[in-house]
Amino acid sequence: MKARARMIRPRPLEEARRYARMGRPRRIVISFTTDPYPPAEERWRLTRRVLQILAGAPQHTIMILTKNPRLALRDLDVMHLHGGMWLGATVIALDGARALEPRAPSPWSRLEALREAHEEGVRTWLSVEPIIPPISKPLEIVREAVDYVDFFVFGKLNYARQLGLPEPDPRELWDALRPALSFLSRRGKKFLVKRELIRAVASLRRGRPRDSRRT
Repeated sequence: MKARARMIRPRPLEEARRYARMGRPRRIVISFTTDPYPPAEERWRLTRRVLQILAGAPQHTIMILTKNPRLALRDLDVMHLHGGMWLGATVIALDGARALEPRAPSPWSRLEALREAHEEGVRTWLSVEPIIPPISKPLEIVREAVDYVDFFVFGKLNYARQLGLPEPDPRELWDALRPALSFLSRRGKKFLVKRELIRAVASLRRGRPRDSRRT
């Protein structure tokens, strides 16, 4: 018998209503697997409708993650209604990222959008991942963003082998990451190092990061 692939049609509005009805507080990320602000969102406003539904669920923390935060600025009014919505962006590198993300807005425009959101009173976060030495320079990124980003996340390239790519060298990863963490610690900023990145550098004897978040 041949296996049949089952196509699942996403229903984001239904999912948003389901989460809004949940009483137990959750952290809802929109989203890691897709970008909630593609160019079509400017016309269809589907993500905006999702946020409007979740705005009625103050028990949840809503973490928006996009490579197009400039378009997300249109929805700041909805984010203010909730009070617990964070606007975040992904940045791999400040320079040289165009080859990796040819169709995405520039890293500088993403950071400028986060600055504007922060000035409007919306909490902001930045996902510095995947860290790809020597293209990625996390210290440069956090120095640029530290005054207007409230929370930082660091991660590595996952599924490198499945994609036919070499695994980053653990020493290169740690040498890139450590100065950024030290800088954020001195500035009293919150950050999270993802478990996959921690495991990648766990074999190093000195300077090993801990599997915890700084608060």
